[in-house]
Amino acid sequence: MTDAAALTALGRRLLVGEGMAPSPEKAIATLRDASAQGSAEAAALLSICAAWGVAQARNVDAALDHLARAAALGWDPALRELQLLARDSGSDSAALRRKVDVTSLRSAPAVRVVFEKPRIVVIERFATADECQWLIGRGEGGKLQRAKVYRSSSTAQVAETRTNREMSFTIFNADVAVSLIRDRIAAACGAPVTHFEIAKLLHYSPGEQFALHADFIEPNTPELARDVAARGQRAATFLIYLNDGYEGGATQFPRLDWQYRGGRGDALMFGNLDAGGAPDYDTVHAGMPPTSGEKWVLSQWVRTRPVGP
Repeated sequence: MTDAAALTALGRRLLVGEGMAPSPEKAIATLRDASAQGSAEAAALLSICAAWGVAQARNVDAALDHLARAAALGWDPALRELQLLARDSGSDSAALRRKVDVTSLRSAPAVRVVFEKPRIVVIERFATADECQWLIGRGEGGKLQRAKVYRSSSTAQVAETRTNREMSFTIFNADVAVSLIRDRIAAACGAPVTHFEIAKLLHYSPGEQFALHADFIEPNTPELARDVAARGQRAATFLIYLNDGYEGGATQFPRLDWQYRGGRGDALMFGNLDAGGAPDYDTVHAGMPPTSGEKWVLSQWVRTRPVGP
């Protein structure tokens, strides 16, 4: 193993504490050394850390510079991500970097209000077809796991009421593109990304569902009460529908006698609290099972307070 490869492997382990105590600061320094020695993977990891503010102030411009370096060093995923962000199929990493319009990528289309109380809005064409396919691709390769629910504690559990699969966008699943999509969600819902929980990629095969449930937290145990006190309530839910080609699978709100099945790239946002900040039971909903085909969704919960590390 070359010095650059060894440094990259060490940096990865330091980021998450694999076999050693986690030290994001040391991880960043180690990855910088590896990138300087020509490690494309290290440059790609630095792009993620800069985009998500790991052990540093968040800096999307620096993230894109690292991503361009990774692409120039031959890291194919970095080149493909640059092409996605630049909306260009070229292969010149420097030219692609110059074409990335961060302001545009962060800007949200206009919303269409469906209900005022509870507030439910639809945003057509929130994400591009290429972005949708990119997000679906992040879940490939065995990363999806059985989805869980929160009941009496802040630790999620498997339940028969939820049978679909999911993937969390934690550090090694995340990237610059996902961070900018979250910025776009923030623009749409008027809340900073500091109030966002970990984004999740959801997958439903035929017959899989998330039965009737609420996204707000019932603080009916000491642990859940502490969680709400520390991180706030789940004020809103934001869903991006990532594909077509399936039947059924609507998001159903029985108390409103309404359901929604977005096309590829469409988004649905609904508040979970009433005007006084109390749980709004009219937002109880279900992820109905597809009767054929696969359904992919990006899910983002928004809290009333900063979530913290």
